[in-house]
Amino acid sequence: MEQSFTAEFQRGGDVRARLTSLPFQPQKELFNRVFGCGSQCPFCKTPCEAGGKNHTEHFASIHRPEGTGSYRYTVSGKLSVHVCSTCVVSEGTFCSSETEGKYHPYEDYRSIYPDWLIQPDSSIQASDYWKYVFNRFNEQFAKEYDAKPADIPSLWTDITQDQAMKSLEKSFQMKTGD
Repeated sequence: MEQSFTAEFQRGGDVRARLTSLPFQPQKELFNRVFGCGSQCPFCKTPCEAGGKNHTEHFASIHRPEGTGSYRYTVSGKLSVHVCSTCVVSEGTFCSSETEGKYHPYEDYRSIYPDWLIQPDSSIQASDYWKYVFNRFNEQFAKEYDAKPADIPSLWTDITQDQAMKSLEKSFQMKTGD
């Protein structure tokens, strides 16, 4: 395909016509690969990173505090600061419409969400970026989700915007700029 396009460019041919004659739409393929399949983590709502539609398991490399996806504590109604990748290696429980309101062990989440693979990580709670975002917009998240604001851990309140941006750089091996 690359050789065909190169030849078409060199001849001065109509690239747009060539693109429309392909058996697939490159822009749709690119969109699906960049933006994933549209599935979201059942806890924090981070999007699946698998790309495209042809995969059997959804995954995300970095999960967020669950409250960013509207997850809240049942009794208090406060948004949750817990992170999925930490919860799945804990002895904690969750309840949702899929569990019919009954509490279910996080470590057995796949019996409820078999198509999601949440990599367990007991060493992190969330990237500094998501801690910063959740701390900064806690009230707005609560208002949007008709919940009470989360009890933000005190260490999260000390995270600066610069630390948050450096966290993104580290997480995605990219340069966010100076």
